[in-house]
Amino acid sequence: MGVPKESTIKRLFALSGNNCAYPGCEIPIIEGSGTITGEICHIRAKNPGGPRYDAEQPDSEAHEFDNLILLCRHHHRVIDSEPDIYSVDALSEMKAAHEGSAGRTEKVEDLFFAKILINDSRKISVENNSGNIAIDSPGTIQATSLSIKATREKISVSSPPGTIGADRRASQYVQYLINRYNKFAASEPSRRTKFSYGAISRNIESKFGSQWKLISIEASNDLFSYIQGRIDMTRQAKINRGKGHRSYSSFEEFIDK
Repeated sequence: MGVPKESTIKRLFALSGNNCAYPGCEIPIIEGSGTITGEICHIRAKNPGGPRYDAEQPDSEAHEFDNLILLCRHHHRVIDSEPDIYSVDALSEMKAAHEGSAGRTEKVEDLFFAKILINDSRKISVENNSGNIAIDSPGTIQATSLSIKATREKISVSSPPGTIGADRRASQYVQYLINRYNKFAASEPSRRTKFSYGAISRNIESKFGSQWKLISIEASNDLFSYIQGRIDMTRQAKINRGKGHRSYSSFEEFIDK
């Protein structure tokens, strides 16, 4: 599917103000020393199976301006590891807010920065690998450190067997509950600060000691109960309860749908 046009990234870089678009992050996209610390990120993934992939999005739109955002490497990993939280709407709002506050007019030198960002997006780097690596080949490459250039920018790592992330139904139910929580919590009328869609995942990681996808499947009921409890504490859930309405389906009801 190629790469974005230089003119598109030139505009994107100018409107980024050379800064990560994640709220509160002050990491530059390209440091004064020339070190590239940011990445071109897709709001809707360009390939099937990618975060926030939309089958109805034409291939021609994957690399268009409206579908791209510049983030530091850390926050790029954050949004792609939790696509149920960092939804298309959430990222589009993040992009618009950042460009509205940090954006500037394009400069001649922005074309140079666009070129090196595009070149950087073509690289794959695997560090400290202790096992086998297979890349579009029936064979394998054994290495402890491997850097290659390829047209495929992302490496997908599956959740280990025995974890919630490796169980399709449990994983879908967790995402369903998180979406319900975010929908209810974001609508709190008394909220004085901007709602953080990633807060619930950070709370889960703090309580359970890891990202929810890496939690043992044996602890799935504990995780379900925790998120359900957080939903129950929202104002909307209390209103629903007062009217005799439920705010979420049970796991059994969810998988029967």
